[in-house]
Amino acid sequence: YYHCYNYCNAPRSWSRLQELGRNLFKRRRVLGREKKKKRQIVGAVVDQGLITIHHLKKRKSSPRANITLSGKKKRKLLKQLHHMQQEKSSMEEQASDYKTNT
Repeated sequence: YYHCYNYCNAPRSWSRLQELGRNLFKRRRVLGREKKKKRQIVGAVVDQGLITIHHLKKRKSSPRANITLSGKKKRKLLKQLHHMQQEKSSMEEQASDYKTNT
């Protein structure tokens, strides 16, 4: 804006005008950042059911990265889930046996 003024019709304080220019630049920068965030491509998650906390952290820091588990980690997680399900079912059986006995 301030390049079109000559000395005669210049505003009383150039600082106000410079401030306005700075605010416009900042607004443009912020809008550009928001637009970039909206258009961002999100990477694929291969093993949807087996996501750990670490993978969620990674997704937060770099959402474009494709998240895959190594075979070792995948087997380990599947084994953990299987053991948890077995434990849960055995506890339910014990509870039902206790109810029938009393």
